[in-house]
Amino acid sequence: MLAAITVLLGVAIPFAPVTASDPVVSWPQAGKLPSSTVVPLSPPRPLSLHATIPCAALRAVGNGDVLRTVPAGASPATGLAVTAAAGRVSVLAAGTPLLDEPIPAGGCDYRIAATATGLSITRDSAPVAHFPDLPVPSVSALITTAEGMPQAGGLSVSLHADDRYNSHPNGLKTLLLWAHLLALGATLVLAWRHWGPVRIPRVRPRWADLVVGVTAASWVLLGPVQYDDAWYVLMSRNAGAAGYLGNYVYMFNATENPFVLSQYLMQFWGRLGEFSLWWLRLLPLAYGLITWVALRRLLTTTLGRTAGNRWVPWALGLAFLAWWMPYGMTLRPEPLILCLTAVTMLLAETARRRESIPAAAAATLVAALALSCSPSGLVAWAPLVPALPWLCRWLRDRSGKSRSVAGLTVVAAGTAIVPVAFADATFGDVLEATKVHRWYYGSFAWYEEWRHIDTLMTGPWALRLPVLMTLGVGLLVALGRGRRTAPGTVRWLMLSSAVVTALAMAFLALSPTKWVLHFGALAAPAIVLLTTALLRSPLPRTTGAVASIAGTGVLIMVAAAGFSGPNIWKPFSDRGQSFGNHLPASLSKIELSMTAPHIGDVFLRDAKLWVALAAVIAGFGLWRRRRRLGVLLRPERGVLIATALLLVIGMFAVFAYAPFRQAPGWTVASGGFEFATSGRTGGLADHVKVLANADVQPPAPVEPAVVRGDFATSARLSVPPSAPGEVWHSRTTLPTGRGTLTTGWYPVPATGDGTHVTVPVLGEGLTAHRLAVQADTPSGVVSLPLSPDAALGARHWQELAVALPQPARAIRVVAEQRGPWLAVGEPRLTKIRPVTTVTDGQTVFADQLSAMLWPDIDHAEIAHGMTNPPTVRVSAAEHIDPGVLSNSTFTDWGGNFATSAQTATYVRMASALPGGPETAPWGTVDRILYDFPTRQVDFGFRHHDRAGWTRLPTLAGEEYIGRKYTG
Repeated sequence: MLAAITVLLGVAIPFAPVTASDPVVSWPQAGKLPSSTVVPLSPPRPLSLHATIPCAALRAVGNGDVLRTVPAGASPATGLAVTAAAGRVSVLAAGTPLLDEPIPAGGCDYRIAATATGLSITRDSAPVAHFPDLPVPSVSALITTAEGMPQAGGLSVSLHADDRYNSHPNGLKTLLLWAHLLALGATLVLAWRHWGPVRIPRVRPRWADLVVGVTAASWVLLGPVQYDDAWYVLMSRNAGAAGYLGNYVYMFNATENPFVLSQYLMQFWGRLGEFSLWWLRLLPLAYGLITWVALRRLLTTTLGRTAGNRWVPWALGLAFLAWWMPYGMTLRPEPLILCLTAVTMLLAETARRRESIPAAAAATLVAALALSCSPSGLVAWAPLVPALPWLCRWLRDRSGKSRSVAGLTVVAAGTAIVPVAFADATFGDVLEATKVHRWYYGSFAWYEEWRHIDTLMTGPWALRLPVLMTLGVGLLVALGRGRRTAPGTVRWLMLSSAVVTALAMAFLALSPTKWVLHFGALAAPAIVLLTTALLRSPLPRTTGAVASIAGTGVLIMVAAAGFSGPNIWKPFSDRGQSFGNHLPASLSKIELSMTAPHIGDVFLRDAKLWVALAAVIAGFGLWRRRRRLGVLLRPERGVLIATALLLVIGMFAVFAYAPFRQAPGWTVASGGFEFATSGRTGGLADHVKVLANADVQPPAPVEPAVVRGDFATSARLSVPPSAPGEVWHSRTTLPTGRGTLTTGWYPVPATGDGTHVTVPVLGEGLTAHRLAVQADTPSGVVSLPLSPDAALGARHWQELAVALPQPARAIRVVAEQRGPWLAVGEPRLTKIRPVTTVTDGQTVFADQLSAMLWPDIDHAEIAHGMTNPPTVRVSAAEHIDPGVLSNSTFTDWGGNFATSAQTATYVRMASALPGGPETAPWGTVDRILYDFPTRQVDFGFRHHDRAGWTRLPTLAGEEYIGRKYTG
């Protein structure tokens, strides 16, 4: 009965009502006239919008936008615009005309109401137009040309921001959650008392335990940063502000539920250590050590006395490190899935051996928790499949009541996923979030699993090898499985772990995404399979010479294919890495192949090397056989042991050597060492330098600038200046594409502290223009060319810098336009300063590759359906695809900061991560300027109860984002 109640409560919780957030934004602020402001909603469409436009404001403006909710020219055009022109008023939404009529005389007003049922326009409460299929307009700003006009006193907007996922359990749901937890705990306790406790044998400490523990602990400092580490840090870090775990980077911060367990743990742990990379890495370290203990006990449980062989823990340690070093030290969910899968395997095997229902229930509970980490957590259910035969046999031999009680107990244990997945979300939330994920992000079917292999074979060598070794061993086991094997032997464990590994790979194929890092979820059964293959050949002893040669050939191919991968580790972990030239932005196939592991001129991918090793092992075995000494090592097993050893030793060597090779420059390992020895958590903030204003600036020149051609325009530049001071530009209505600028001479202060001259530059076709700083020195005028980056857009200032010649009496800027247009700001004297000069006291956006290396900054938050617009952006570089770095502002993927980017102008500062040998560009630092003051609105925070099955208007669809589904 108690188990049945647990199941019913688990089913009810997702549908239980919650108290949902309903933030209301009011503009203008109370007691003030309307003024343009940035209101970067995310999601960009509010749940409802009500606007009042007085006719007096329309007449006062005459010609212009009385109200816009996105800047003119924003793409896609999804906003609302109310415009006055020639005595008429027009209303457009998403670029579609809705109203065009003369402005009535007298005191009237127009009211626009946009809700889920459509958009309607009224004049003095009289209906004018209604559009039932029109969605609520997007909002990134509230802009008016009626700013400061007394006639605009009645102009106002009230909107309900879309904060749909921010909810908390109300009284009923809280009661259900506590009742479920108590019922689940009581069910497991009663099962334990009724069927007997679960006893798992202990293991004796061995030297292998110490070696594995020390190696794993060192990997906190040495291990590579993975691509998604910062992504999960950002989600966990922002959860406190948002009120739920959402996708911080894009998909409009859609909830991650039901896959949130690892991020909940990271959120809790991160708060204790400021979300520093090395502090957070203690979590996967703990998961790894628990995995090690669980696998040690699994081998003791399975092999009995054989587990006491001195080579068993060493073989397990080698297999464990071969998988854990490439995949285990990541802030993604896979390390926790690995841990929970290992525990599930131990409990499932204990249940099989003892036919224990409590152990089976515990295994089901742990597997359910693994599934709450990620879709790839489904692999934790693979160890339960081989348990079905004994469970079916047990149930067949029991009474109907016993069968019901046991079945309900196991099912009740599986409901452990419910309080994790749905305590902070509803069934409707999860359905909508799943739809959003599939719309904005590429999803793949199970039969497209080849994409997993594709990402594997384009990645580094150490990520390839454990997967290829597992596949190779699995193939040999399948080919040489032979006759039935008795339980409790190494051969039996090899066969059973091969089955579980194959099932886990099949379950992994159901994951909708196909990245190489998902393979870490497979590690637990794969480690056991590799362990058995290291202890004895995957081929039976009776295997003939031809089959043995073929099996050895398979493992030779595995080694050659694995070691042919490049030794390139981005982001931030490639600094100081060995093998080949890592500096170019793009490497040819030959250059890329030279980064593969090698010793001198000998590349480990060379199949001849492995054939020679196999031949030596075979010859040694033949020599022993002729002397009737017995064969110690067969060729296929020898090749496998050598591959695993070279993987572990090689990976440790390149990452331990990298910080010394890069010294005194910064690396992930040196940053970790600082954290361990001094407790400094600043990460990159302690090392990145920028060229910022010197304390003493030159006075204004006596003579004016000389401008000709397009530079002679008197039009105002529509983009905010990068800094106070004069700005010259050639953006005209009738451009000729030609113009020149020669500024006056700026005297250099004799007692100044500037070391560089920095010139802000903006425009189109920048590489075609000619730009230079000229310095007046005692030996004559020196010309120092400036080289802008053509990849930056027309709203991205570049602060180009040259060293100030010594001694220099004066400086000026000379520019020759040879393309569309160019803008140049006044030259400034700058000097090298810590990046904290720029970031301290500012709201900073750190991208999804670098965020965990900036723990001390004030991160830009997403909360209450709106972003806090950042004033500084720090990003990775290292020749990474710019499309990856712009995820957060990419509208088509639901970038959360796309709305704030519509009104933003960036200023790229000169920056460096100094010290040590030359490296690829470390990253970038941008100041962010906005067209208008940010968030000058009033907020009202309301709450209401919402049923668990309720779904609000979807965020996924062509009508919402303005693009077609791309899969």
